[in-house]
Amino acid sequence: MPLPNTSNVATPLAFGYQAQISDGVTDILLRLAVAPGRELSITTAPLSAQQVNTAQIPEEFRAEFGQSYARTDLSGGAGLDQAHQRNQGPNDYRRFFDSKGVDVFSNADDKGKAYSIKLLHDTELITARASSEVEQHIISHEDVLYVAQGHDIHYSSDNGDTWTTTDPYAAGPGFDVTGMVLVGHELYVSLNDGTDSIVRYADADDLAAGWSNYMSLHSSHVYTGLFYIKNYLLAIDTDGHLHELDGSSSPGLIKDLPAGSYWKTVIDGGSVMLAASDDGYIYSIKDDQTSGLILAGQTYIEGEEIVDMTESNGIVFFSTAQSSTASGKIGRVYRATVATDGVLYTLDQQQLIKQFGDEDTTVDKSPTAFFRTRDQIYFGIIDSASETDLYTIYLPTFGYARDIYYTGTSGVIKGISSANDRLFFIVDQIGLIKELTTYLDSGYIIFSAADFYTAQAKQWVGGRLYTNIMPSGAEVLAEFANELDSLEDPESINYTTLTNAQIQGSGEEIPMVNVVDRWLIPKLVLSASNDNTQSPEVYSYSYRAFPEPEDVIARLPINVSDRIERPGKRAKVIPGIGNKLFAALKRLEGKSVVLSLYKPEETIRGIVENITLPVQEITKLGSTMVFCTIQIRGQRQNTNTSEVSSLGSLGVGQLGVYRFGV
Repeated sequence: MPLPNTSNVATPLAFGYQAQISDGVTDILLRLAVAPGRELSITTAPLSAQQVNTAQIPEEFRAEFGQSYARTDLSGGAGLDQAHQRNQGPNDYRRFFDSKGVDVFSNADDKGKAYSIKLLHDTELITARASSEVEQHIISHEDVLYVAQGHDIHYSSDNGDTWTTTDPYAAGPGFDVTGMVLVGHELYVSLNDGTDSIVRYADADDLAAGWSNYMSLHSSHVYTGLFYIKNYLLAIDTDGHLHELDGSSSPGLIKDLPAGSYWKTVIDGGSVMLAASDDGYIYSIKDDQTSGLILAGQTYIEGEEIVDMTESNGIVFFSTAQSSTASGKIGRVYRATVATDGVLYTLDQQQLIKQFGDEDTTVDKSPTAFFRTRDQIYFGIIDSASETDLYTIYLPTFGYARDIYYTGTSGVIKGISSANDRLFFIVDQIGLIKELTTYLDSGYIIFSAADFYTAQAKQWVGGRLYTNIMPSGAEVLAEFANELDSLEDPESINYTTLTNAQIQGSGEEIPMVNVVDRWLIPKLVLSASNDNTQSPEVYSYSYRAFPEPEDVIARLPINVSDRIERPGKRAKVIPGIGNKLFAALKRLEGKSVVLSLYKPEETIRGIVENITLPVQEITKLGSTMVFCTIQIRGQRQNTNTSEVSSLGSLGVGQLGVYRFGV
């Protein structure tokens, strides 16, 4: 006798069948053996152990259930969109997505102080150094600032509060300063009036003592920059010549570029000098000890214009520009190393650090004016039509982040320098911007989106915030969002407040109610004290979540007796049918099935985890019962009763499962 199925039993409920199980090929109708002690149960599956360790920092190790996403160190820099992803970098556990107005690097290597983030300092335009001049340059020496604007050089030893002015060529026509460089304690400047050039020098410690000619006037040369590298004084010419200057009237030619190409900068690259041109080439120049400076290789950056370069501890950083379709420029910053076979020197292992803008960019986002300190490298970026930003690369981790910025108007940054631990930078045709000692009103940091390596929804249950004791009027606003679009929109309405720390963030968990989603994007907003002289400090920030259970476990006692009980009819014995039914069920163990219960109405799609051996139960009253228990793990399927036809079939478009006898 064949086993009962939907093809040979027209009305299952009428014949006492309460369930159906199908593996997609065959289906079997089942009688349940529900009784006290062998109940039908459908329960939420217990949470399985996390297969991937997401506890990356000590802050996350707690004696509590769930998983934590925390940050106690952000010196890895910006640009990480997802916190939990495969093949993570060595510093990803301390990276974030974006920030503005928040200092993440300044005390990262301070061994005597706990790491914290705080606000960056505000900036202002120094009124005395506001200028619309095209030629503006800045360098510093022993905390003295030297600022060239037009044909004058202004210098200050008190962070720009007072200035003294000198004209390197007061006796002649108004030659603009096109470059400045320090050679020991002597300040050299290149001057030109658009057709002629001259190089002069003076004692940097006493410019008032006067200037002296280093080279005579050259009507055939127009220098646009001076560089002092490896005891050589170099100059770049508008005609594509790179010259070695020795004080004579006949400068030595190192390299002549093709017509239409121009030199951008020359740096000390460690083993060689590196000279960049705007046509995408970076040339290596070496002192061979006999012939002087010679070319020793070149590297081509295809499709991009070299903008600027610098070097630190054997790592070369360079920036490029590429025209966008919207008449702007896409900017990029790379790092590389100098490689050699003993003869040729080239840039190797080039890695993109950051791209600024895209094909829709309407402004020039070229990274300009590299400035190097002991552990950071600064460069300038036009953020928008009304803002110019400094970015910084933190050398221990090669992470980058926004630094101080100037708002109100924008322009290309022409130079960056520092004096007395304060930054100064020149914005093209605007003037000199000074870093103040007071803090910005506010700043934010957006953390990477977290999902704990799983796409399933999670119950986000609480967050923790550690801060210092808040200065008067200061606060730290902890927020979160669930939409990935919120990463790129700090003003998104999707952000919800977790807490506003106005006294101190003590690290006690703050509950979150009914926050269920795959992603969580944390955000912090820091606000300064009332007088902007103090900033709040944040030591750590974390969230905790439980994976939202999706699986259920159904345990069903199944009648596998030879005796068939039928509603309203006499029992019938079919020898061997129980053993045949159990064998058919046993073959389903470990297979994918669809279980349909008629009462209660449930459909579960999953796998048969296990089937117990048949058990014979003899009761004092009633008949002998042989039953087994089948356990199925899977997910509930939505049922739509409006799609059930008069035959009791569930709509094919929904599950493709048919029921009869309902």
